Amino acid sequence: MKIAHRGMLDDTRRFAEIVSRIAAGEPCGPRRRKAIVDYLRQLCVSIHHHHTIEDEVVWPILTASAGAAVDVHDLEDDHAQLDAVLATLDAHTAAFARAAADGTGAATDLAATLDQAHQLLSEHIADEEEVVFPIVDRYVSVADWDRVEKAARRGSNMRFEAPRVLRHADERELAKMKHEAGPLVRALLSLLARSFDKREAVIAGPSR
Repeated sequence: MKIAHRGMLDDTRRFAEIVSRIAAGEPCGPRRRKAIVDYLRQLCVSIHHHHTIEDEVVWPILTASAGAAVDVHDLEDDHAQLDAVLATLDAHTAAFARAAADGTGAATDLAATLDQAHQLLSEHIADEEEVVFPIVDRYVSVADWDRVEKAARRGSNMRFEAPRVLRHADERELAKMKHEAGPLVRALLSLLARSFDKREAVIAGPSR
């Protein structure tokens, strides 16, 4: 969950910066535009999936384990607000995909929505980690948290998620994951990471 949070914050921040540069006139040919649009569409799905797992799996486990020691109503309200922003982000991503070659107006709208998503996620994640993580550490069993991890993996696009996990894991987390993965999994992750890095180079643009 910590790694997923880092990924959401980094992606919304850096794409707001990237699209702002495009709005200011930085070149964005069809290949780059497509790479940006594809990534942002997958990001919206990823964030929505993350929040759905929290609503349907994490919060019930927390309330069953900790009872009155936890209150997730404010976090649930945040998810409703974030879902509205994600819908706007998806619409502005589609408009950016359809825009004419310069597309500065669509890029301006998209950059503003990405910045709004980043600000909301920053506040929500800070509150969530302050409220939820101590409760998880104190009350939630390993078996119950395994249920969360399995639910998070179900329905997720691992071609998209796995390289992002590798990118945002710290040294300790990365070492643990590599230790637990077998050689075939490590080889697959390496292939996915290389493909991810190639797309990142396209997204960054010719001047980066």
